[in-house]
Amino acid sequence: MERQKTRPGLADVARRAGVGLATVDRVLNERGSVSPGTERRVIDAARALGLRRILPTPHARQVRIEVILARAITPFMQRLTLAMGQVAETLDRSIVIQRTSLDMSDPASVAPRILGSRADGIIVYCEEHRANVAAIAASEEAGRPVICVVTDVPGSPRSAYVGIDHAKAGRTAGFFAARMVRRPGRAIVISTSEGFRAHRQRIDGFREALALHNPDIAVISGLITGDDQDRAYHLVAEALRGGSDVTAVYNTGGGNRGAALAIRDAGRTGATLFLGHELTEETRVLLRCGEMTVTIDQAPELQARRSIDLMLNRLGVTAGPKMEAEIGFTLHTAENC
Repeated sequence: MERQKTRPGLADVARRAGVGLATVDRVLNERGSVSPGTERRVIDAARALGLRRILPTPHARQVRIEVILARAITPFMQRLTLAMGQVAETLDRSIVIQRTSLDMSDPASVAPRILGSRADGIIVYCEEHRANVAAIAASEEAGRPVICVVTDVPGSPRSAYVGIDHAKAGRTAGFFAARMVRRPGRAIVISTSEGFRAHRQRIDGFREALALHNPDIAVISGLITGDDQDRAYHLVAEALRGGSDVTAVYNTGGGNRGAALAIRDAGRTGATLFLGHELTEETRVLLRCGEMTVTIDQAPELQARRSIDLMLNRLGVTAGPKMEAEIGFTLHTAENC
């Protein structure tokens, strides 16, 4: 007598999909709280096993990604915010990009927003603060992946970091300063905040390159602008009043116009190199008129596209070969701005 085949059950589906029975139950009964990627695996496993029941349609529900950025008060953050919106317009209606802008003067302000998010995944720009690290860990533990954009939080279990290599960018600025100045002196570094890993890495890279290529130039850092034009002006003006041995000013953040104006008012345009970041209308003008030597652009438009693509891949909405998370930076002078 022929032995009757055993019909597949939920346990078989769970084993094939590599998940627990509770997850299979939530997917097949459409109870929610399951990532799109896991949902797809469960439905594919049930279909492959020939489970006798009506299966839900994968991705019938919306996939929501929350993008948490600083308020768009700097040209760079304006570019990044705009780029996130432009990428959102190219996506399927079932994918919702929710943009949240925060005042990040308090480094821990991002943590409550991460913890309170109900999105399927989070893309975030934030300082490497212990509260943010804990919030990212809690989000990942809850099955809500987090991708850091522009600046990394490597002490957290974030899913990925999308952005440039800031240490290389700082070393590039230091290389230019070392090779273009052939006399001893001081290089002044101004920065948005040293709470962001990106700025610390740029400063460290700048120091390393000068120590290697021109150790006669001393680096003076720790001058924090908060991206404020007036503060950048006063900090640079004060440094220049200390003497004519300031050979270079390197700005790792915003406030380029204020720094350039201080150099001009001190009569040091051309004599003191001015190196900074981002190609904006502001820096284009400064480069063309010779008040800025070089700017390093980190392609926020590409960062927006890559971070969203990576998140969709991480959530299982899209599939394909592994994408590179590192973004290449470009150099701009008066000749190619």
